[in-house]
Amino acid sequence: MSMTILDEMEIIFKRGQLYDTYINYSIPAYFSEMSQWRGLKAQNFDLIIFDSLDFALGRLMKEYLDRPAILWSNAGYEVHYDNWLMPFPVSYIPNLFMPYSDQMNFEERVINTFYYVLLQYHYIPYWRDMVDESLAKVADKLGLSRDINPVLNDADLIFIQSNSAYFYPRPIMPNVIPVLGLKDRDHNPIDQTYVNFIDGADDAGFILFTFGSMPKGMDEKRREIFATVFARRKQRVLWRYGGHRPKSLGNNTMLSPWLPQNDLLGHPKLKLFITHCGASGSAEAVFNGASVIVFPLFYDQRHHCAILTQRHKMGLTLSYADVTEETLSAALDEVLGNPQYKKNAAKAKKLARDQPINATYTIQYWCEYIMKHKGAHHLKSTATFELNFFQYFLLDILLLTFIIVVIFLAILYCTIKHVVMYLCKSKKLKTA
Repeated sequence: MSMTILDEMEIIFKRGQLYDTYINYSIPAYFSEMSQWRGLKAQNFDLIIFDSLDFALGRLMKEYLDRPAILWSNAGYEVHYDNWLMPFPVSYIPNLFMPYSDQMNFEERVINTFYYVLLQYHYIPYWRDMVDESLAKVADKLGLSRDINPVLNDADLIFIQSNSAYFYPRPIMPNVIPVLGLKDRDHNPIDQTYVNFIDGADDAGFILFTFGSMPKGMDEKRREIFATVFARRKQRVLWRYGGHRPKSLGNNTMLSPWLPQNDLLGHPKLKLFITHCGASGSAEAVFNGASVIVFPLFYDQRHHCAILTQRHKMGLTLSYADVTEETLSAALDEVLGNPQYKKNAAKAKKLARDQPINATYTIQYWCEYIMKHKGAHHLKSTATFELNFFQYFLLDILLLTFIIVVIFLAILYCTIKHVVMYLCKSKKLKTA
């Protein structure tokens, strides 16, 4: 059975607990050798760039080195919306964990709002407190205040792996810079072993199958399903896999613990990309115009799945938990046999690449901009972060408006009542 919303939320919380453990052990370890950090400071760097997953370390580096910082978000618009000083209208912007489009029905908007409230006002504050506790352990050693600014809103700039053609349209602030396609122009030469294998497919081409770097293996039932179905295909299959060799593996399938994914996606003989919809793989699929069959597993993958299959209509979605030989074979026949998926993928590729400045030069420009101006505080709307819940959603204004309307109606009611009573009284006096 496929995972429910609550099942996925439980996974998110468990992964959050693992991250807490990582923070508690890694932060003190990073600063165990202070001589290295003093040497780092002595080199007088001009700029710090760090990943959003390592924001705790980025916090310390920014404060300790006293330099402007840029945050990189590989997954896209993550759950820390408020900390990015960026508006997040839940009515039409799906959460990163949700497989929704910007055309949500009532039920989807309820779930989307529930996720937002739970993450923003329960999980993230809890997680932030855990991180603050870890940071406090090394703050004294670094000579820093224990009240370190949250780096997500203290970062001078944020690079997002996205552009206007990838994610659904949404409002962003000037300090949030979408960049998609860091590997957009040239593909590296492919190892001759893979080239020989691909060339052996002739016009049938090849299928690229990878679930990324996170899953290390696959249960016997599912690996045999994939191997059996692949063995029946005329295409050759490059399968990134490091587990037990499937018993039914065909001669047309090559297993490899690692594959040059982006380079293979750009190969002219590629016919299909089977993916779990990780952030990088999804972006590369769009930028290379690859039709897809997707098996989202957890976290942000369902959202990227919706981007590929609903927004761009580049392929089909299957459930990894429920996959069978029949469903997999039918999906392969549909995507490989229907040219519309390839046309849609080619259109998505064209839109994604049609940008005034490519990602490399965009990043170069903004890095130089931050160094030149010693930060970019002027690009951030601090008022967005300082407003409380009632102010942000204008609930105080709505309350004032409601009170004014009620008072006006009450006065109007009393006025009409007294006028009617006066007229009735005058009429009685005349008749008397």
